[in-house]
Amino acid sequence: MPKVEVEHRGRLSESEFMRNKSFFDKEGSFLGKNDRFSIIYSQNKEEETENLSHSPIDLKLRITNKNEELVMKYGDWSANDARREFCFTLEKGKFEEMIDFLKILGHYHGVLQATKTHLYRYKEVDFYLVEVPGWGYYFEAEILTDPSYIKEANKKIREVCEELEMKILGHQDFCKLLKSLNERPGYRFNFKKQSFSEIKKRFAEFF
Repeated sequence: MPKVEVEHRGRLSESEFMRNKSFFDKEGSFLGKNDRFSIIYSQNKEEETENLSHSPIDLKLRITNKNEELVMKYGDWSANDARREFCFTLEKGKFEEMIDFLKILGHYHGVLQATKTHLYRYKEVDFYLVEVPGWGYYFEAEILTDPSYIKEANKKIREVCEELEMKILGHQDFCKLLKSLNERPGYRFNFKKQSFSEIKKRFAEFF
């Protein structure tokens, strides 16, 4: 049976980010650090790129710690959701070729994202403390589980977040967060109008 990601999200101030990081460094299990650049494709019309959450298809081409992959999550998503994830590792150096491949299939516009993430496990919940350079901080709390245990996983995440005083966003506040990220000047892309080489120069540290 395929696994699903049960995930909740919340915004963090810089002080909250540092406080939680210090706590997890002492009390949690450190899983690693991800420096990631993502190309997040929109399934909507070009003028509706900010409404990425309206589509059940979440298609991303990304490079994490120099490792390239194509990822698709499927399912309704919001501040808390449960979605299937498909992840395909790419042969090194295939990133730009995959951009061309997806463009031929009709995927050519969306938003860019660059993040630096600290990963921890605490009380069976995976916590991702995410820094978005030049924007701010947020967290994701996640359990990978069978579809039949979604309700229990949601309950577990809410309980642990409440214990840690990490406020989970409601749907409207999550949409505001997403809009804030997606509407940053210079973070939209359209590969019918620009080349990837321009973007790669801006985010050279990730490649």
